[in-house]
Amino acid sequence: MQKKASLRKKLLSWLIPLLLLLILVDSTILFRLAINKLENELDADLFRSTKDIAKFLSDFGNSPTDIQLLENASKIFLNDEVDKVLYSINDNHGQLLSGSKALQHAADTLPINYKHQQSDHNFYYTTIANEEFRVVHSVFNISNAQSTQVVTIQIASTQKWRKTLSNTILIGIVVPQLLLALLSFFIIWFGIKKGLAPLDALQDAVYKRSEQDLSPIELHNIPQEVSLVTNAVNQLMQKLQNLIAAQNRFVADAAHQLRTPLAGAQAQLELAEQEVDPFAIKAMLPRAHQSLDKLLHTINQLLILARSQPEASASFKMIPLDLNIIVKEIALEMAPAAIKKNIDLGFEPSLVPALVKGNIERLHDMLINLIDNAIRYTQNDGKVTVSLDVSEDLVQLIVEDNGPGVSHAEQDKIFDRFHRVVGTDQAGSGLGLAIVKEIAVLHGATISISDAVATDKTTLEKPLQHRGLKVTLSFNRIQSS
Repeated sequence: MQKKASLRKKLLSWLIPLLLLLILVDSTILFRLAINKLENELDADLFRSTKDIAKFLSDFGNSPTDIQLLENASKIFLNDEVDKVLYSINDNHGQLLSGSKALQHAADTLPINYKHQQSDHNFYYTTIANEEFRVVHSVFNISNAQSTQVVTIQIASTQKWRKTLSNTILIGIVVPQLLLALLSFFIIWFGIKKGLAPLDALQDAVYKRSEQDLSPIELHNIPQEVSLVTNAVNQLMQKLQNLIAAQNRFVADAAHQLRTPLAGAQAQLELAEQEVDPFAIKAMLPRAHQSLDKLLHTINQLLILARSQPEASASFKMIPLDLNIIVKEIALEMAPAAIKKNIDLGFEPSLVPALVKGNIERLHDMLINLIDNAIRYTQNDGKVTVSLDVSEDLVQLIVEDNGPGVSHAEQDKIFDRFHRVVGTDQAGSGLGLAIVKEIAVLHGATISISDAVATDKTTLEKPLQHRGLKVTLSFNRIQSS
């Protein structure tokens, strides 16, 4: 048997990857923001250095002596303990005034818009002596008492400090995020464990029950979702309890119904064994045969009732059927029983097909029992009429007789199992109308009963005298294709 996945593992398998993805995205965003901020600050520092040089040239001039003084001063304000720093100063003709020739050559490879911007700056990367530099390219108008001219100032710095700070930032972001992920994992695991604890309690409560204990499960302080499951389990156990009780009652009633004809047949056979007169023995055999016939009839009815239980409905095959055809066949089949009592058994079909969705075997059993019940309880020379009435949404099957009918007090009981109408001497199992009810429920049909002959208030309390009984089954009609 395939092993079922754990709900706890499923929740962790859904939440942990999402959490890790969230932390990855969050760490990436934080790292990029921090790196951009770092790059901007370091670039701004480089640009401030170019402005310092430009201010120096404005304050002291740009004669060869001043340039020599600038070269000496640059060793101080461009000094860096980690990175190598280069600078270059070109005049407006591209002539190197001071600084690194290698850096000047790097500037020659720049696009044209880098070389002719006024009072502006741009940044780029270049490689000098196999080392990568970050360069700021700035153009200034230098005005002083001696002259006014345009100069290009470049300052380049290697990337060691930038990379060191980037690694520091990366570690400073990743390590806390990993610790956060680990802590979140334990929080999620603990939360899922506590959240699923009521399910574990429900599981323990069910496992500890014996198969005979169908009392409601009582769990306190449980969440709504688990309460819904608990209520569903309790409702199921209540249904099982009702079903078991009904089955026990059915078995007890069936045992009683079967015991009577068996005892009668056994008594007749025992008397026949003790009798020596052949004529007396022959007289006892019909009574024994009658008891066995009753026993066989009861057993058949019980089997039909068992097959018609709602629990067996899954095995039924429902197909579109025309009740006109089925009822006509059953009426012909029941004609011999009606002829024995000289009963006028009639059938009135509907003018249009009476299409319903049903199981032909179950409908056959239902109609047999319904018409047999009408014939059985109708007096000799009586009348039983079976008719079909089709409306827009319903198909009504009506069985009407002019027999003694049923008192209003018993009309709600005649569909109960083993119920026998008081005051009748007809032999039967008391299961016929119970079978009719079960099969009607399987087909989604409703049953109503009424007097076949209209009565007034003065006759309702009198003994029943050919009041008759009218049984109406209403099926959902299906449209013909």
